[in-house]
Amino acid sequence: MIPAPALPNYTDQGVPTSPLRRALKRLAYSALFLLALALVGGLYLQHLITPPPSFPTETELVIAEGMTTTDIADQLYAAGFIRSPFVLYAILALFHDPRDLKASTYIFSQPLSATDLAARLMLGDYGNDLVRFIHYEGESRQLLAERAADVLRDFDTAEFMNITEGLEGKLFPDTYLVPKTFTAQALADLLLETYETRVGPLRAAMAKTNLTEDQIINLASILEREANSPESKAIVAGIFLRRLEIGMPLQADATMEYVLDKPLNELVAADLDRESPYNTYLNPGLPPTPIGNPGLTAIQAVLEPTPSTYLFYLTGNDGEFYYANTYEQHKVNIDRYLR
Repeated sequence: MIPAPALPNYTDQGVPTSPLRRALKRLAYSALFLLALALVGGLYLQHLITPPPSFPTETELVIAEGMTTTDIADQLYAAGFIRSPFVLYAILALFHDPRDLKASTYIFSQPLSATDLAARLMLGDYGNDLVRFIHYEGESRQLLAERAADVLRDFDTAEFMNITEGLEGKLFPDTYLVPKTFTAQALADLLLETYETRVGPLRAAMAKTNLTEDQIINLASILEREANSPESKAIVAGIFLRRLEIGMPLQADATMEYVLDKPLNELVAADLDRESPYNTYLNPGLPPTPIGNPGLTAIQAVLEPTPSTYLFYLTGNDGEFYYANTYEQHKVNIDRYLR
């Protein structure tokens, strides 16, 4: 049987269509679809740029020193200033230099779009001056609270001590730019967030030691008071770790300084005989809690101590450190450099 010939495709007018015309038709439909998609996408992007209905006007927005572009975008989104952190991040990255972001306290009298908001972040609102507050390395939370109360209008010392109970060592020392109206809760949150940001990357190294994170912070807090340079901290860290390993007391004057709230140079022999769980002359091992809030240098010294055969150290009257392998050598150093 002879097969029937294939019938051509016809248009509505009965005119046969060619493969080329069919391809052009499909291309036209695809172009229309992509155009519609781009239009919808553009409208949605424009929507994301507009300020949200709950845009908080007359509310302080604090951009602190050292915040990353991602941190800022996330903070503004969480506070209700923008609809999308990604859109603000993209605007800052594409149309501005993120290095020019100004740490400042911002107050907006009316809702701003994400583009206008990005432009304002490049200028800073220095009419709303921030307070430069330094939390010193090794400083205790008690001393920190007392100093904060002197410069922050709405800060409550008792509230801060209550909020930070059990957090000695994790209130990260740094230079902070904060509004004068910063509360005890706001400062505590900022210090703890900074601790996570700065110490978090060290946790992998911490896991390779024989100490827990709390023990590392505890030992680092003693180093902050006992040593005064990266080099001396690393050597003294090695001495402390050796002492812990052999069960020898740390014999750190700084732990009694913390309990007695007394400067190191005012401690007397009787102070070192007082019964206290913080007395590292009478009790082997670490004290119950950190004695202050260590910085990165002290923490890294515990993680990367300088190995030595030393078991003793002292700071001479000239400010230099002197080390010894034995107690007899240590006594010689005392006679030479402290008397």
